[in-house]
Amino acid sequence: MATLQALPDAVVAPADSAAGITALAVRSFFYAVFKHSRLVVGVFLLIFLSTAITALLRPRTWMAEAKILVKLGETAQLAPAESTSKSVYLPLTPEVVKTEADILKATETIRGAVTRVGVEPEPGTSLDEMIAKMQLALTVTPMPGSNTIDVTYVGRAPDRAARMLNAIVDVYLDRHGKVYRTEGVDTFYAAQLRMLHDQMKDSQRRFRDYLKREHVIDVDQEVLLLNKDVLEQERTWKTHLQKIRGMSQKLAQVRGQLDRTPSQIPFSQDFHANPTIQTFKDKLAALEIERYHALQAYQPTDRHVQDREEEIARIRRRIQEEKDRLLTDQSFRANDLHLEVQKNVFAIEAALSDLRAREPEIRRRLVNTRKRLHELRNKRFAIANLKEDADLKAYAYELFRKRHEEARAQAAMTNQSMVNVAVVQHATAPIEPLNGLLLPLLLGLVGGFALASGLAVGIEYLNRRLRFEEEVERYLELPVLAVIPDLADSVQIANA
Repeated sequence: MATLQALPDAVVAPADSAAGITALAVRSFFYAVFKHSRLVVGVFLLIFLSTAITALLRPRTWMAEAKILVKLGETAQLAPAESTSKSVYLPLTPEVVKTEADILKATETIRGAVTRVGVEPEPGTSLDEMIAKMQLALTVTPMPGSNTIDVTYVGRAPDRAARMLNAIVDVYLDRHGKVYRTEGVDTFYAAQLRMLHDQMKDSQRRFRDYLKREHVIDVDQEVLLLNKDVLEQERTWKTHLQKIRGMSQKLAQVRGQLDRTPSQIPFSQDFHANPTIQTFKDKLAALEIERYHALQAYQPTDRHVQDREEEIARIRRRIQEEKDRLLTDQSFRANDLHLEVQKNVFAIEAALSDLRAREPEIRRRLVNTRKRLHELRNKRFAIANLKEDADLKAYAYELFRKRHEEARAQAAMTNQSMVNVAVVQHATAPIEPLNGLLLPLLLGLVGGFALASGLAVGIEYLNRRLRFEEEVERYLELPVLAVIPDLADSVQIANA
């Protein structure tokens, strides 16, 4: 019968503790390895034995080594006329090493070494295929901190590897001088100089003729001045147009004032008193008396009083509507203000006509200046192209002149080239093979154990069952309070 056992407090640990996770991972690893011990041992033996048998059966390779010294010679560097020329010693750069490696691995170099040694290709293999494989077996590496190059060659026999490498180095030394030899450079540069001199003079002549034909002295300065002139003329033209618009608006307003100002004004007027007003005043006095008598007999709100008040108010409004005096005689004369406004209209019309007459000339001048500026801008590109072409021809002529001097200096230094090489160490037959047994056995041992362990851990990883209390706490994020032991294990423990 299963029993419920309480776990001690020390077993329960936080699920997110780093130490607990690490312990769980180690425990799971050893659990998987010991659970699948037969699989681990089988895979380990299979890989280790396969590696050992392959290492024993594979052919031995031998690596011969030689060292070559690269001596960078003196190079004459020509300076401009105002300074002196000097000699430069170039450093050993990766480009130099790459060049020497290309010469070493060239097909002609390998072919010459094969001819010297007398190596024949294997049956079923052509000479080109054998040379391609030999190029792969040849390695060129610069030595750090020195001017030497390490050359290695891998072969199946120690003596043949050393002999082949020495033959390759000897052929390389012969071909090195031919590669760096410069023949006919002086003649080539002399012919190029004559051609470039004619081209330079022709470009300069075409440049001068174009400037003379287009009447251009300094196109950049002229364009700058025309730009300023165009801006000034545009500002003047816009100001002139604004004056015309302002003058037109002023003329319209003055004409409006002229229309509103009468041409004649009254000079003398005769007035008489209005008799209608006097009649209304007499009637109003009589109504006031009647209203007073009505107030003596009636209340202010009585109809007799109200009728009198309404009639009094109506007569008073009529009195206000009537004029005090009536015009009987009137004479007129010319309005001085109308004459003054008329003079202003004539003056403004004359000024506006003058502004409008001068506007076409201002616009024509602006158009001509813009046209000249546009032409100069277009010509500036042609002038710049001609000048650039002349400058390029002059630069090319000067460059080839310097190169011609360098070629003459290098031709004079017949006993010293830019890059000289010498053999520091000839290849000797190697003692130990390149591919021994220790490294493959160690790789088989470590690789077999790693692959076998990884396979066991992978099988357990695919098994999603929970095996330990820590896994329950990790996935459920709840503490384990008790564990029910396996009944079979409990019976065995009890019988023991």
